[in-house]
Amino acid sequence: MNFNIGGPSNLSSSSSDNKGAQLMADLEAIDDEQEAIIAQHCNIQRVIAQYLNQQNNPLTRGGSIPGHIVINRDRENADCRLFYDYFVLRLFC
Repeated sequence: MNFNIGGPSNLSSSSSDNKGAQLMADLEAIDDEQEAIIAQHCNIQRVIAQYLNQQNNPLTRGGSIPGHIVINRDRENADCRLFYDYFVLRLFC
C-alpha cells in the first residue's frame, strides 16, 4: 500500500520523517491486527459450523449392539429350499 499522500513536499524535516515512519508502522500494525481478527473470526465460524453439523447429523446405529455387523442370511430363500427339499412330492423313475 502506498500511504505517501501529498508527495515528498510534505516531508521536509526529520521530525516529519519520524512522524511519517511512525504513521506507517501504526498502519501496518493495524493491518496485522485486522488480519488476525479476521482469521480468528473465520476459525470461530468454522467451529460453529462443525458443531451445528454434528447436532443435525446424530450418530446412526444399525442395531441394539454398537459395532455389531449384521449378516444377511437370506431367510426367505432358505425357507423355500427347506420346503422344496422335504415337502414337495417328486416322482423318481
